[in-house]
Amino acid sequence: MSKELKIYKLLAGICLSNNISLQTIVRQMGIQASTFEIEEMVGSLSEQGYISNVEKSPKGVFCSITSTGSEKAQELLETAL
Repeated sequence: MSKELKIYKLLAGICLSNNISLQTIVRQMGIQASTFEIEEMVGSLSEQGYISNVEKSPKGVFCSITSTGSEKAQELLETAL
């Protein structure tokens, strides 16, 4: 799976899930990614303005999706159908 596809699947997962760690979302979406890769994807999504309020804790990495991120995720989900 390409890095870009992983990032977009993660964004769709963030949009569909609420208050769940990104590690859990990655597992649920079937994305093979290490913690380092998750942090890279989070950085990319944050730079693009799709997510905000990134928090790292012992329970995992959490974030909020922005309105731009919601629009992009909705667009991706509609194209997938």
